[in-house]
Amino acid sequence: MSKLRSQFRRPSPTEQHVLEHLAVRLVNDRDEQARFDQLLVEHHYLHSAALVGEHLRYVVSYQGQWLALAAWSAAALHLKARDQFIS
Repeated sequence: MSKLRSQFRRPSPTEQHVLEHLAVRLVNDRDEQARFDQLLVEHHYLHSAALVGEHLRYVVSYQGQWLALAAWSAAALHLKARDQFIS
């Protein structure tokens, strides 16, 4: 059996520079939340920014430019039957 080779590579110096200067931070300003939600509506396949219950919004930026959004929210309330079935 042949030895498997790793599919990973080291980043170039330029890529490494970008990676070292990425900033991941919590969005907690109302204006930034509105911007976050608008971008989510525009670019997410569901075209919705509705987050259920408790939630967190994070933005990844490089040199002040937003590159990525990440959001976490509480589980939907209508999953009670599913949760009962699982337990």
